[in-house]
Amino acid sequence: MTSSARAALLVACNLLGLAAFAWPFVVPAALGGDAAGRADAPYVGVGLIVCLGALLFVELGRGALGAKEVALIGVLGAAMVALRLPGFIGGFSAMFIVVLVAGNAFGPGFGFLLGATGTFASGLFVGGLGPWLPFQMVAVGWVGMGAGWMPRPNAWRRRIAALAAYGVVSGFAFGALMNLWFWPFAAGGSELGWAPEGGAAANLARYGTFYAATSLAWDSARAVGNAVLVVVLGRPLLGALDRAARRMQLEFPARSIVEGEAEEPAGWPRPRGIGVEESPDSTGQDAGETPRRGDPRTVPQKADRLRVTGGEGERVG
Repeated sequence: MTSSARAALLVACNLLGLAAFAWPFVVPAALGGDAAGRADAPYVGVGLIVCLGALLFVELGRGALGAKEVALIGVLGAAMVALRLPGFIGGFSAMFIVVLVAGNAFGPGFGFLLGATGTFASGLFVGGLGPWLPFQMVAVGWVGMGAGWMPRPNAWRRRIAALAAYGVVSGFAFGALMNLWFWPFAAGGSELGWAPEGGAAANLARYGTFYAATSLAWDSARAVGNAVLVVVLGRPLLGALDRAARRMQLEFPARSIVEGEAEEPAGWPRPRGIGVEESPDSTGQDAGETPRRGDPRTVPQKADRLRVTGGEGERVG
């Protein structure tokens, strides 16, 4: 029931974001001027906050692992805030590296939730509050979701190369999406502007020309910056987050307690030098947890070792 509620909330958030971005291509008429952008942004923002808050509530309701997941979102969201504070170089911000590697390590649902909540938090701290913020939350969330859908081959070079290529594509896609929140009103009645009487194909062509003329060069800095950071920092960051995913069981099947081995999906890369450490005298325990004096199912306990000799003979157990 909890899993279905989580999936339903994720779908609702994504449908709300899709409607917010796609309406110029499906709605024949709308309010004119900048008032339109200010009119729909609050509804999008409230809807997203309700969806994301409900998602966090559901995650906490999943038990201990849910609490760990929410705490991890808080830590990584704080990293996004810190990396956004220096500002932008062109359209590039270093906060995207956190969304890319976390989404790739923990999966699309986690990537979307981190991207949206981290963007909201960074907007509060850097003063980036405005009608654009709800759209940013959705767009960055989609960047994290897409990273979670990227293939994760055994070879590190192929995994990093695939994620770097996705960083380039998502860098341009993010800019193209963000332009949609103001394009219907900024371009006015020019040849590059939104034409309410035109169909979806005609408006797509107009928007493509508008994007190429105004934003393509700006977004190139983001695309190149994403790829460079993934190539330089991707392997150590992914190695650490992969280990966290295994220990916290955010994306993988539960650890086999009897065998003491992680049941990892076929093809999942195990980072070199960052294997799951075991306590010396325990079975299937990660380092850092409280060690036990052996597994009670495999090591004789005190009652089993007690042997009483005498008139009653020898008794075991």
